[in-house]
Amino acid sequence: MKKFESVVLFILLLFATGAGQAFIVDRGASDSGGEPLIQALFGFLYLLVILFTIKHRSAALKLILTERWLAALCIWALMSVAWSVEPGESLRRALALIGTTLAGLYIASRYEPREQLKAMAWVLGLGAIASAAVIVAVPSVGITQDGMQGIYNLKNSLGRVMSLGAFCFALLALSERRHRMVRILMFLLCFTLLILSKSATAVVVTMLMFALLPLRKLLYLRPRQLLAATAILLPLMAAAAFWIVESSEDILQAMGRNPSLSGRIPLWQLVLKEIAERPIRGYGFTAFWNSWAGERVSDTVKWDYAVPHAHNGFLEVWLGLGFVGLALILINLSRSFILALRAARNHREIEYSWPLLLVLFTVLYNLTENSLLAVNAIPWIAYCAANYWLAGTAREEALEPESQPEAEPAYSA
Repeated sequence: MKKFESVVLFILLLFATGAGQAFIVDRGASDSGGEPLIQALFGFLYLLVILFTIKHRSAALKLILTERWLAALCIWALMSVAWSVEPGESLRRALALIGTTLAGLYIASRYEPREQLKAMAWVLGLGAIASAAVIVAVPSVGITQDGMQGIYNLKNSLGRVMSLGAFCFALLALSERRHRMVRILMFLLCFTLLILSKSATAVVVTMLMFALLPLRKLLYLRPRQLLAATAILLPLMAAAAFWIVESSEDILQAMGRNPSLSGRIPLWQLVLKEIAERPIRGYGFTAFWNSWAGERVSDTVKWDYAVPHAHNGFLEVWLGLGFVGLALILINLSRSFILALRAARNHREIEYSWPLLLVLFTVLYNLTENSLLAVNAIPWIAYCAANYWLAGTAREEALEPESQPEAEPAYSA
């Protein structure tokens, strides 16, 4: 039975990367999750995940009660159907969000960060190899005018998953010597595909994340040493930030982007005006862009295609779920960041930096793209898995002095 669960989980994660959608989704489609075949596939897989979760309900229930913010987000998304401008769309996507979040819950209840990292590496590595093969063998599918997309529906999709893949293989290569050369080669493949995708957000976020990775050693310093290091680093980081702001136009031009961030800034201005119309509850989960108001925004920005989302995860959440939804996700992210820092400090093995890496990736990536509350998508599954694991670990550590003084601090289902 455990092998069957592992196979189902692998298939779910593989399709959650968007693998194969280049062959079954129209290149101009804004919502690949709306394809009937994809809906049916994920519906069946989520049904199996629910059955697996029921089987391990004791561990799952503890995690749900410990990490209430994700459950609150799912409930609020479902409630938004009542006031949604497109109730059918909100209901469909809210149910998919619950299934996606439950997948993360199941992973957290069964696997430690190292196992989560390996599972992600397997599916992302397979996607990288398949994408390279399609780019070479079927260039009409794998290559677009804007950049390479491989087996995925968009170049940004390839960039996003290859960014995560590069992180996975880098951490695994650093964690142990066994299979290190294979992992280095896979890292290079993922990184090459990331560059070829020409996804500016994914490239910039990846560079920033790898620049920050060496700083994890600061977590192990004593308080005085950490204070001294912070006093040195903060001025340097402030100077670097000032230089980036001052040179932003030159940097963007070098990356083939314009000062408006490829039209994002005018889009954000319009989105903020629409948010002001419904600031508290929003337009309903993912409903805005299928409404007349969304069409009006798309017509105003005059892109070559219909705007699929706000190109900012936080604005997208605010649009759909209002200030209530935005507050819930910000609380969840803040709590996860604190718990991830604590976990990385308490467990010096580099794989325990994976949850912290995911939290930082989620925040940075959603500044100009959207993966928050993204249904049927591996970034949200991975984030939820790390989030629930962090909550479970914190709970076990809180109970440890009373009942298990000599137990390992890491959470185990």
